Amino acid sequence: MVDTISEALDGMAQRYEDPKIKKMVKDFNQPIELTFDAEDHKVMILINGDQGIEVKDNEGDDSAPVKIHMESEQVLIDLSNKKLGAVAGYSSGKIKVVEGAIKNLLKLRKLMF
Repeated sequence: MVDTISEALDGMAQRYEDPKIKKMVKDFNQPIELTFDAEDHKVMILINGDQGIEVKDNEGDDSAPVKIHMESEQVLIDLSNKKLGAVAGYSSGKIKVVEGAIKNLLKLRKLMF
């Protein structure tokens, strides 16, 4: 059970170690910026294909090609705990893909959520 945003971010780094996830992101080399509107909080997820992942808390990059806004940190916590699905979060407006394609969110949801 994930209770904090830090635990949710740590979970992403841990999920990346799964060989199936590494294979899924082997061609993905774009930084992802997560913004949590309610807390004015940004996170950068740097994916280097199957070579590694780095999660930088309290850091953003205006030039990131993939930008995802969530209405609050609780959305990521709920996604991590499977209380909210990625498609349902997107459909309800709790998750918005500001830049980049929705296909990136769908491709990365196993890593992120």
